Amino acid sequence: MGIKGTVNTEFGETRELYIRLNNVEANNHGAGSYALFRGFLSKESFESGGKYMWEQRVSFHPDVSLPIWEQAYDHLKTMDEITNPVDY
Repeated sequence: MGIKGTVNTEFGETRELYIRLNNVEANNHGAGSYALFRGFLSKESFESGGKYMWEQRVSFHPDVSLPIWEQAYDHLKTMDEITNPVDY
């Protein structure tokens, strides 16, 4: 699972990237959970081990009885740091 969306890269460019969830640190005691996303030039670049061009750590409050990774992606799609996010 991944998404495509437009972000400001670490290199000062605004680009459409293929964004993958790298990892989640979840908490079920009412404290925030964290998700680390990384954006790559393309899905092929990700699959071939290419370097990421964007990284964002986001805080969210998941329902731990539901799939957490899907909730993390859904939360990212609502953030101002990414425009035109679509599942890919």
